[in-house]
Amino acid sequence: MANYIKNIPKSISKLHSSIYPVYAKGSYIYTGDHNKYLDLTSGIGALSTGHNHPYIKNAVSAQLDKYVHIPQQVFQSHPIQTELTNKILETVPGTDLDSIFYVSSGSEATDNAIKIARKYTGKSNIIAMNGGFHGRTIAALSVTSSNLNCRKGLTPLMSNVFFCDEFAHESLHKLFEYQTSPDDTAAILLESVQGEGGIKSIEKGFVQHIKEVCEYNNIMLIADEVQCGSMRTGVWWDIIGKDVVPDIMTFGKGIASGYPLAGVISKSEIMDNLGKGYFGGTYGGNGICSAAASATIDILNNPEIVDNVVVMGKYIKTSLENEPIIKEIRQHGLMIGIEFLFNDYNPALALKLVTRLRDKGVLVLVAGNKSQYIRLLPPLNIDQEDIDVFLHTFKKILAQESGIFCR
Repeated sequence: MANYIKNIPKSISKLHSSIYPVYAKGSYIYTGDHNKYLDLTSGIGALSTGHNHPYIKNAVSAQLDKYVHIPQQVFQSHPIQTELTNKILETVPGTDLDSIFYVSSGSEATDNAIKIARKYTGKSNIIAMNGGFHGRTIAALSVTSSNLNCRKGLTPLMSNVFFCDEFAHESLHKLFEYQTSPDDTAAILLESVQGEGGIKSIEKGFVQHIKEVCEYNNIMLIADEVQCGSMRTGVWWDIIGKDVVPDIMTFGKGIASGYPLAGVISKSEIMDNLGKGYFGGTYGGNGICSAAASATIDILNNPEIVDNVVVMGKYIKTSLENEPIIKEIRQHGLMIGIEFLFNDYNPALALKLVTRLRDKGVLVLVAGNKSQYIRLLPPLNIDQEDIDVFLHTFKKILAQESGIFCR
C-alpha cells in the first residue's frame, strides 16, 4: 500500500486510490510525478465550476480578510450569509420557499428535512423511492436504497421508513393500502434524478402525482436536490423544472464549488413553527463557504453556462449513442449515466472501463447497486475540447471491448 494512504481507513471506497493529486485547475488534476488527468468526477459533482475557479478564489480570499465563521445559532446571520440567502431565494422565483437553514453536508440536510416533516405534521412515517441516495448518517442511510454496501451491518436503522418500489402510481398506492396510512405518513422523499442509483429521472407526471397526493393528505414532499440541483441538469432545481414546488428542498454539492455548504429550504410558515432551539449546528452558514456559494451562483447564473450544460450534455449523448455495447445513455444536462448491454451478466464491465479510462488519463465515476453504470459529472463550464478528449479515449476503449464481446 502506498505510504500516503496507510493511515486512511480501508473502509472508505477509493475508486481512484492510485492517484495522489497535488494540484488542480479547471477540468484537470495533476500528480507529483507530473501525470495529468481529465477529471469528470468533479468531487462527486461538488466542483460545479471546476477546480480553482479564479472568481471563487477571489471571493474566498476577500472573505478571509473579514471573518471566517459566525455561528448562526449565536448571531443568526451575517453579511455574506445574507447575500447568499438572497441569491438562493432568487433561484426559486414565484414560489413560497423563503426560509433557509444552512448545514455543512447533504446528509445533515436530509436529517433536518426529516425532522421538519415529522415535527410539523405530527406524523412519523417516511416514504422514499427505491434506488435513492440521501447520505450516510444513520437517518440518511435509513432512507437510502441505492446499494447495500453503505447500509449492511448497521441495523436497526431508523424505523417507520417505507420504500416505493417503482416510479408508478400503483406502487405508491399499494404502500398506502398495505404499509403506511396517509394519516401516519409525514413525508415522501425523492431525488428528482437519482444520482448514485444510476442517473434515473423520475418522470414529470409521477412527480406531479406525488405532489397532488401530498397536498391532499397533509404529507410533506421533500426534494433532495443535493446532486441533481444547482444547474446540474440545466435548470436551477430539477424538480421545479418539472413544474413541482416541494414543501421542503435540500441542496448541497455543486452550490459552493467544493466548499462544504448545504441546506434546507422551505416555507416560513413551516420553518418558524418548529419550536425554539429545533435547529442547530456549529458550521452551517460558515463565512468562507457562504462566500464560495455566493460566487458560484454568480457563475451558474451566466446564460453561457446554462447553454453549455445543455449543449455539452447532448453532445456527449449523441456522440456515444451508436456505440455497439452501450445499451442506454441517461443524460440530464451534465448528469449522465451509461449502461452497457452486458451489465446483467458482467456488472464488472463498468469498473473495467473506468480502470482503462484512468490508465489513459481520464477519470469518471460509477453508479448503481453493483457499480454497473458509468457516471459522468463534469464541471458545468467544461469546454468541448476537454469533452473530445474523453470521447476520443472512450470510443477507442469501447471499440476494443466490442471486439472481445463480438467474438
